[in-house]
Amino acid sequence: MKAPSSSSQITKAWVEYMLADYECKKTPETIVTVKTYEIRNATKPGESFNAELILLDVQAQLKGGGRPEDAAEDKEYNLVVKFLSDDALTSEIIKRCGYHIKEFMMYSEVVKELNDFQAERANNEFRLDIPEYIYGKCTEKEYVLVMQNIKVLGYETGPKKEGLDFHHAKLAVNHIARLHAVSYAYDKSHNFLEKYSCFKFSNAISSFFKPVVWASLLNSIKFLKSKKGYEDMVHKLETGKTTLPIKFAAMWDDQTRHKFLCLTHGDFWNSNLMYKHSEGMQDEIRKIESLKLIDWQISQWNNPVFDLHYMLNTSTSFEMRRDHAEEILRHYHATFTEATNKLGTPVPNWNYEQFRAEFDRTSLVGFLMGMCLIQGTLSKAGENINHSGSTCLNNACCYPCKVVVDKIKAGLAKVIVSFAFKPSSEYFMRASVKSVLSPIGQELVEGNNDVLNGRLLDLLTEADEKGVLDVLML
Repeated sequence: MKAPSSSSQITKAWVEYMLADYECKKTPETIVTVKTYEIRNATKPGESFNAELILLDVQAQLKGGGRPEDAAEDKEYNLVVKFLSDDALTSEIIKRCGYHIKEFMMYSEVVKELNDFQAERANNEFRLDIPEYIYGKCTEKEYVLVMQNIKVLGYETGPKKEGLDFHHAKLAVNHIARLHAVSYAYDKSHNFLEKYSCFKFSNAISSFFKPVVWASLLNSIKFLKSKKGYEDMVHKLETGKTTLPIKFAAMWDDQTRHKFLCLTHGDFWNSNLMYKHSEGMQDEIRKIESLKLIDWQISQWNNPVFDLHYMLNTSTSFEMRRDHAEEILRHYHATFTEATNKLGTPVPNWNYEQFRAEFDRTSLVGFLMGMCLIQGTLSKAGENINHSGSTCLNNACCYPCKVVVDKIKAGLAKVIVSFAFKPSSEYFMRASVKSVLSPIGQELVEGNNDVLNGRLLDLLTEADEKGVLDVLML
C-alpha cells in the first residue's frame, strides 16, 4: 500500500495495513481492525523545521495469528509518525544530505544489528536504547517512519533553558559512549560502512553550517558591543570572523587528523535525550530510571568527541561545566574503554590523556556549535524563524491549486539547493542566513532574554579564558 506523505493523507486502511505489518512480524497471520484513531501535532509551531511530526493514537482489535476464532484482543497503540517536511526547500535539503535515509536505517536495521552484536560479545551490557521501531517506508517517492511514542511511558526531555545537570549529563555520555564503542568494535569485524554506506562522512553539515557560524558570529559581536568591558573579545571575534567558518570546516572535515572514527549521533543535545524518572529523589533531583536517544537524522561516521562537544556546549550551564566537566569526560572515557575492551577491540593509544588531548584540539568546533545552537534554541525570535503558518491552500477546496504550487516549489527547491552546494554561492548563502538570524541579534542587544544572554555570554567568556578564541588571531 502506498504510504501517506503527510498527516492529511493518513487513512484507516493505511493504519490497519501498517499495524498488521508490525504485528505479523511477531505473530504471522494476525489481522488488525482499527476501531478508532486520533491524529495530533507532536510539536508546537516552529519547534520542528526538518520534519512533520504527529502523534497517532489507535484503538484496535487483533484476530488470527493462532488465536481462537471467537477470541479477539483489544490493543492500544501510541505512536509517533514522522514525514518529510512539507516545506519544499527543507525537504530538498534533507533529501540531498540523505538525513531521512540515515534515520530510517537507524530505527529499522542499524540499532538492532549493533545490539545483536554487543549482546553476543558482551552479554547485552552495552545495549543502545531508542524508541521501538513500528513501521517505515523509505524510497525515492515515499517516506514515513513510525515509532513508539515513549512520552506515554513517562519519558520526557529536560527543559532547554535549565540545561542538563550533572546526573543527567553523566547518563547521557554513558549512552553515547556505548554507541561509539559498539559501532567501533562492530566495524573491526563487519566493515560498517560497506554495509551501511549512507553513513559515510559528508561535508554537507559543515557546508551548511559555515554561513550559520558567520551569521551567529556577527550576532555575538553585536551583542558584546552593546556591553562594556568586552572590547578585547570583540577584537578577537572581528579579526577572525572571515576565517572562523573556514577553520571550523577544516577541523570538522579533515578526517585524516582524527584519532579514529565511529558512528556518531551528530545532534546530541538536550532535546534529543528522553529520560524516564522513578519516584524518589537522589542528591536533591529525581531519580533517573532510563534514557532513550531520539532524532538520528544527522548521524554519520565521524570523530566521537564532536558528540561530547555538542552536548556540553549546547545543553549545560557554565557552572555545570566548571564543576563537573572533568568528571563527565572521565566517565565517558572509562565507559568507552570498558566497552571496547569487553567487545574485544581495545583502541590503541587512547588513554585518558590522549583522549583529552583530542578533545582539547577540537574545542573550537565545540565552541562554535554552542554559539550557534544557543542562539537558535534559546531565543524567542528563533521560535518564529521556521514557522510559516497555515495558508488558504491548505483548504480542501484549494487542493488542485496546492498540487500545482507544490510542484513549482519542489522544482525551485531543487535548483536552489543545487546552487547552495556550489562554492560560488557562498556570498548568497551568507546574506540569506544573516537576514534570517538577524532578529536573534537584535534580541540579544535588547537584553530581555536573560537565559539566552547569560548562556551565550558564559560560553564566549569561557572560550576566551581557555584560549579558544586566540586561534582567531593566527
